[in-house]
Amino acid sequence: MSNIMTETETVYDKDNSIVIQLLDKPICQCKEFIFTDCLNCKTILSTTFQPTQTQLSLLQSQKEAITDEREDWEDKVSAIEQTIQDRQEAIKKKVNGIQSLQHDMKVLKLKCKEEVAQVEVIQKSKETAKKELEELSQKLFEEADKMVKIEKKEQEKIFKENDTLSIALKEVEDELQVISEQVGVLKDQLKPKVNPPYPIDAYSRAQLEMMVANDFNAGFQMETVEDDAALLDFNDFMQMASQTPLRKLHSLKYMKYSVREDVEPCLRFGPSPRLTAKKIIDAILVKTCFVEECPKGFVEEQCERQQKEEATATLWERFTNGTFFVGCQACGRRVKEEEREDVLKYRFRISYFDEWACVDRYCRDRLVAVIEFYSFIRHMRAGLYKHRSLHELYQQMIRLRLQMFLARMGALPSLLSSCHLDPQKITTAFHGEENVLLYLDPTNERLSSSTDSTFTSISTLESLRTFTSH
Repeated sequence: MSNIMTETETVYDKDNSIVIQLLDKPICQCKEFIFTDCLNCKTILSTTFQPTQTQLSLLQSQKEAITDEREDWEDKVSAIEQTIQDRQEAIKKKVNGIQSLQHDMKVLKLKCKEEVAQVEVIQKSKETAKKELEELSQKLFEEADKMVKIEKKEQEKIFKENDTLSIALKEVEDELQVISEQVGVLKDQLKPKVNPPYPIDAYSRAQLEMMVANDFNAGFQMETVEDDAALLDFNDFMQMASQTPLRKLHSLKYMKYSVREDVEPCLRFGPSPRLTAKKIIDAILVKTCFVEECPKGFVEEQCERQQKEEATATLWERFTNGTFFVGCQACGRRVKEEEREDVLKYRFRISYFDEWACVDRYCRDRLVAVIEFYSFIRHMRAGLYKHRSLHELYQQMIRLRLQMFLARMGALPSLLSSCHLDPQKITTAFHGEENVLLYLDPTNERLSSSTDSTFTSISTLESLRTFTSH
């Protein structure tokens, strides 16, 4: 083995690795390899290992420090990343909150626009109502002014008529006194010598009269006692009726009395009537008043139509036409909803252009009783009863007036039922003669004042006296 020493040099590469480099010096006998069991190499290694080991320990401690520092930085990075993630989530929540607030702002803006539009509509409605109220107030003042003027004119007219009537009343009183004396004489002459064997009360007499009027054959005869003055007035009325225009028929004395005592009271429908008696009388006189049974379902249909019309009516129409009313359109009696079909069985109208109005049984009896009364007068003017005597016509007139009285009192159905007659039927003049009307000229009873039809006078005062004396 050679004793030549080979020097070594410790160097570091780029990765701080220790490299022991042998210098070009004489090489030992271990064939250019260094072994620990080689004495020569062992000496060399022992001299170079100690600083290298120290340096290695230093490097390991530095590595551990760097590793610890790296772990600390990784922990800090993780904490920073967690903080960043938390901040991002908070930012997302803030963004969502801002978007929700923006959406709420849009909704509030839309609601605000709608509220503004509603306020504008309400303001316009308020202005419209204010204008209507002003127009209504103006119309009310105008109507009140007109009514005051009309009332003044009526008062002046009434004062003048009162003065005229006062003068006429004095003349009539004088004439009445003379006529009363004449009537007293006639009563003494026509007074029956034998009293009726079976006097009857007023109700029974009314039953008998209605039975006779309805052509009910009961097998009896009635002795009648007539008012001579009324009979004479009726005779004068018969003579003047055909010569008087239809519209002036009420100017005749007997007709005035009948209208005042029977017709107008029969057409006064309670304290709150829906129509005046004068309108109904005028319609009956010209044959434009119609009464009939209501078709099935008509009452409910009319109520629904009136409710719809009231819902769409203006303020002025509601004021002038009044509120929605369900009941008898003649007397103003209100009817419950569940009783309408049973109570309001009839309908009437006073013109071809008017709508049908529902009435109850009692108001229908009143209307039909007056219609039959005027039908009798119309037939008499047309000459249908020429073959009838004065007494028959007078008795029939009295029965029709009695029928109006019973209808006015609401006792007609009960009385007809007690006589075993149809309570729904109204008495007509002289049963069996209605068909004669088919042969009349339809132009005789038009709305004009012509009086084409005539009839022969039934009797005079002298013939009456002769008839009663026999």
